[in-house]
Amino acid sequence: MIARFVAGVAAVVLAAAPVLIADGADHTVGTAAVRIHGKIRQVLTDANGMTLYYLATDAPVRSTCTGECARVWPPFISAAAVTSDGALRGRVRLVNTDNGSQVSYNGHLLYRYSGDTAPGQANGDGVGGRWWVADTELQAGASSGAVVAPGAVEHREGGGSESGMGGGMGGR
Repeated sequence: MIARFVAGVAAVVLAAAPVLIADGADHTVGTAAVRIHGKIRQVLTDANGMTLYYLATDAPVRSTCTGECARVWPPFISAAAVTSDGALRGRVRLVNTDNGSQVSYNGHLLYRYSGDTAPGQANGDGVGGRWWVADTELQAGASSGAVVAPGAVEHREGGGSESGMGGGMGGR
């Protein structure tokens, strides 16, 4: 009984801890069908199946969510080249931001939401009128001058890739 109590306390402590920026080579961007406001959409997910989001006020190379904001909306950071499952029609890149090497899709920096506790949730969609689920139809960002992390690999439609040393965020 004491062991169960201790395990329960540990789970509560872990659940209450701030969500920190993760790093590692397991940051594959995938897709999943998620019900959002009554409609099924194909959304971008991290390697654990958690829904990814973008912030409407971000620029393609500058995050406006740092510090306390990043505790609620942890930036999707990767220390290694990012990979995709091949179902994405757009471009996945690593971009150097104040948060670190942040993953972007079609020029939109990606984040997780601490209010999502399991795969298939999209509790952050529409929060503050600025946070939106990143889905497979997300159009290219307004700017075209993304700075890609040195040595990063950009993944394109059909699973092709090119060196991340190149310039813009052009169309599909």
